[in-house]
Amino acid sequence: MDDPFDVLGLEPRYDLDDRAMHRRYIEQGAANHPDRFTDPLDQADAAERTARLNEAYRVLKSPELRAEALMARWGGSAKGDDKSLPPELLMEVMETRESMEEAKAGGNQKKLDEIARWARDQREEALRGVAELLTQAGPMPQADRPPLLARCRVSLNVLRYFDRMIDEAKG
Repeated sequence: MDDPFDVLGLEPRYDLDDRAMHRRYIEQGAANHPDRFTDPLDQADAAERTARLNEAYRVLKSPELRAEALMARWGGSAKGDDKSLPPELLMEVMETRESMEEAKAGGNQKKLDEIARWARDQREEALRGVAELLTQAGPMPQADRPPLLARCRVSLNVLRYFDRMIDEAKG
């Protein structure tokens, strides 16, 4: 995959301005739209560039995917390579899942909604931590980033546990 920051010509940073990013996407999309070209080869190249622009915009619009893109760009570990978690998380998740199963078995929708709200709050807290770490890491020299990127990886890994819990509480 192409680096989405390079594709859209944006500074690699977590705290992107949504309007500026959208404006850049629209400008580049218009400049590279296949309908602007008459030659079939140029149209095919434009279609490929447009697909890359669409993918880059999709990635950068998502805070989690934007964080993953920065991790890759700055040399942080990929989610498949480092599954580190806070030590207390697994116990907390197991206990909450047990409560969830009891609520499901008893038809206690109020409890399931409460668990889903809690999981969303935990997810948002982890995502705020990711934002803070990546914002701090941005202006640092590359050599000073690894400790922050390692902490960021842990927070990104936490997100998937709460995503699953939110899904499980719904169904």
